[in-house]
Amino acid sequence: MTMPKTFALFFVMLCTLTLPHSARAGQTITRVSDRQTVTLQQVITKAEAADLVLIGEVHDATRHHDLQLEVIRELRARKLPLAIGVEVMQSDCQKELDAFIAGTMSEAEFRPVFARNWSYDWSLYRDIFMFARENRIPMIGLNVPKELVIKVSRSGYASLTPEERKNLPEGTSCDLNNPHTDFLKQSFGEIFKHNAKGRVFQYFCEAQTLRNSGMAMSVSRYLKRAPKTKIVVLAGVWHAVKNAIPEQLARDGAKLSTLVVMPEIKEFSDGKASPDFVDYLASFPSP
Repeated sequence: MTMPKTFALFFVMLCTLTLPHSARAGQTITRVSDRQTVTLQQVITKAEAADLVLIGEVHDATRHHDLQLEVIRELRARKLPLAIGVEVMQSDCQKELDAFIAGTMSEAEFRPVFARNWSYDWSLYRDIFMFARENRIPMIGLNVPKELVIKVSRSGYASLTPEERKNLPEGTSCDLNNPHTDFLKQSFGEIFKHNAKGRVFQYFCEAQTLRNSGMAMSVSRYLKRAPKTKIVVLAGVWHAVKNAIPEQLARDGAKLSTLVVMPEIKEFSDGKASPDFVDYLASFPSP
């Protein structure tokens, strides 16, 4: 028995469609305020109304980057003025990032630039960068130059010279709120448990605060040039929570509505996530 030609054509088209990342990944999104499961489209509706959308990541988790790209695609489809702020690029490499997005720097030329900025593999972020390039979505290098972060983590913010402080937020101190500071203390112990000699938690905390305030400053500077732009910030979980980059923006007087989407890491599991820090949690089945 043969199919009618039109039905056969429809069947072939249906079989060749690519499922969205979320369908393949089987992700579940929970609204933290009432613990209700919601659809991605419900999240996007809220994102449309926000000035700043922060999507956290565990840097080497492919599914987290898939979710980031999916949100960006959906916002782009709504033809909103959009920019993407990324932790993985430093503010002093903005010219190279602009050249890549504009198409005047090839992917092969850009990859060494990326590698100088970030230690994780390009392949984890490539789809996001290529989508931005193909759609001419501006990308903003948010991070503070890493040599300055390293110096602060070892000797404190006071060790920076006036020249080094020139393009940094003023008076950075270890001033993160309690849940954040507790996490940093835990991280400090884990990172330096075999080599803590000479390491001072105060300096480590100052370095992380510098990164949060520096990324907030990069967002503010961009919005002064393009005030009607919605910025999607892609950053590690502990930079994207509400008491990190968003709080630093508020302290600097920015009046921005924010939406925070996070992967459900262990610190946020079993009801431990608070709407004071996170709006939506995305969970994924085990591989």
